[in-house]
Amino acid sequence: MPRVSRFRRTERDQGGAWELSFADMMTLILCFFILMVTVSEVNREQYDVVAESLGEAMGTKAPEPEAPVIPAEWREKLKTLEDVRREITARTRHASDALSLEMRPDAVAVNLRGAVFFELGSAELTPKALDILADIAPPLMGIPYRMTVEGHTDNLPISSPVFPSNWELSAARASAVARYFIDHGFPRERVQVMGLADTRPLRPNQDAQGNPLPENQGQNRRIVILVEPQQ
Repeated sequence: MPRVSRFRRTERDQGGAWELSFADMMTLILCFFILMVTVSEVNREQYDVVAESLGEAMGTKAPEPEAPVIPAEWREKLKTLEDVRREITARTRHASDALSLEMRPDAVAVNLRGAVFFELGSAELTPKALDILADIAPPLMGIPYRMTVEGHTDNLPISSPVFPSNWELSAARASAVARYFIDHGFPRERVQVMGLADTRPLRPNQDAQGNPLPENQGQNRRIVILVEPQQ
């Protein structure tokens, strides 16, 4: 039987030690990547636990994340819906007969009287309407909200080459108001226009005998501006 030299036995023994060290190194690398994946998850609780554990193991303390600094030019955008309602109310006290404001669970509703904003059967804003919209517009600029403009009519039928029915009239009036805000800087991608005709009256348009109620009809002719957070 051939003899195995002492040199070859020593080389084989050293090779086994090298393989063991390599396996240890690969295990450490695997643990490192698992740790990196864990930390990469956007989870504050996991981050705090891992950071605290590493800090204790290394004899250091993980620094607390700094609070974000809000630039001064962004602070105006953080106003609440109540802030918007309060600002519009303050700017339109002189026109309380032409509009009213209502706080809803998720929106501010600005109700514009149709008789003040439009002539009968017309979708052109009156001079007084332009003055009032100029007061409403500034509080709505630079805020992260969306706007829905609803047009409402009474039940009196209309038929003309421009407006075949109240649907077209209500949509045209809502579009005129929306166009004003867009022309003055409100992002058009956050504006929605709805023509609702006489489908959502505030008051009955006629009594039980079918007689018209002019005062109620006047209240039903209106524009509603809804300002609400983006979904």
